[in-house]
Amino acid sequence: MAGLSSKGRRRIQIWMIQGADVRPVAFSKRRSGFFKKVSELCTLCAAEIALVVFPPGGKAFSFGHPAVDIIMIRLSNCGKPDFDAIRRAEEQEATLCRLNKEYSDVLEKLEAEKIRVERLKQMSMKSQSQGQGLVDRPLDELNDEELLTLKSMMDEFKEKLRKRMQELSVETVASTPLLAGESNASPSGSTEGDSSGDPRDHVVGHEH
Repeated sequence: MAGLSSKGRRRIQIWMIQGADVRPVAFSKRRSGFFKKVSELCTLCAAEIALVVFPPGGKAFSFGHPAVDIIMIRLSNCGKPDFDAIRRAEEQEATLCRLNKEYSDVLEKLEAEKIRVERLKQMSMKSQSQGQGLVDRPLDELNDEELLTLKSMMDEFKEKLRKRMQELSVETVASTPLLAGESNASPSGSTEGDSSGDPRDHVVGHEH
């Protein structure tokens, strides 16, 4: 195995097939594979191709992408300016520039929003740390900015307290009908208990 050396790929010489009756058969077998390779080239490279083949039999075979006629028209107009293609290219360039600008604007707004959120977090943490100290300090030692901060904290606490009181009020009202039903059942039971008392009490009352 170690003494063997690979010859690598070797070029195979191709000669014209001898025999006029054999060449059409070979062409018919290889034609579909050849057109398939051309189609794959169009798909892979987005190429526009026109192919016309005249075999020895005389019948022509053609392949075109997007079509043979379109490619032939382009070939006949070769060297002439294609104003439609120029206009489409300009429109595509303008659209691309607009999309790039919109993308840049969105990124800029997103970055600004991130910075604003980070600042709000820092301000909130600073306000909480300062607020605890403001509550413990005497009012006459606070300056105007600290008094405004303390007032904002008190207003926020007042709003939370109001909402909590409303929630408790709703819960109390929701449980009131159940308590009323229990209280109505209690007097009724006591009345039945009085009527089912000792019959001798009624007899004594009748004698008087």
